[in-house]
Amino acid sequence: MSKHRGPNPPPPAGEQTDHVPASGWTTETDLVREFDRPVNVAEAVILSVTEAIDEWPELSETPPLYHFVNTDNLNGLFKSKATDGSNWLPAATFRFQSCQVRVLYGSTVRVIIRRDPW
Repeated sequence: MSKHRGPNPPPPAGEQTDHVPASGWTTETDLVREFDRPVNVAEAVILSVTEAIDEWPELSETPPLYHFVNTDNLNGLFKSKATDGSNWLPAATFRFQSCQVRVLYGSTVRVIIRRDPW
């Protein structure tokens, strides 16, 4: 597992966390991670961005993620009424360095990081 990056401290050693990806895949331009709900969305985004930094050499730890978005505000951004029983999937999109990050709130939380094809 990658070392922690960002303003949020990692959990204490041995402590169980709720951010294990349900599934995921990576292509030349996309890194996609799905997290079972309930999930700490901030942790899901931080873990996904950390993986993208490790995967793609043009990304860097600087400037850090917190210069682009307050990840803590992603927790509770959409309430259950916005995500249940609808064909519309609420999302939050922001830029991180040369990438677009999209967080989809549905039955799972999906983090999609799309890099510019060079």
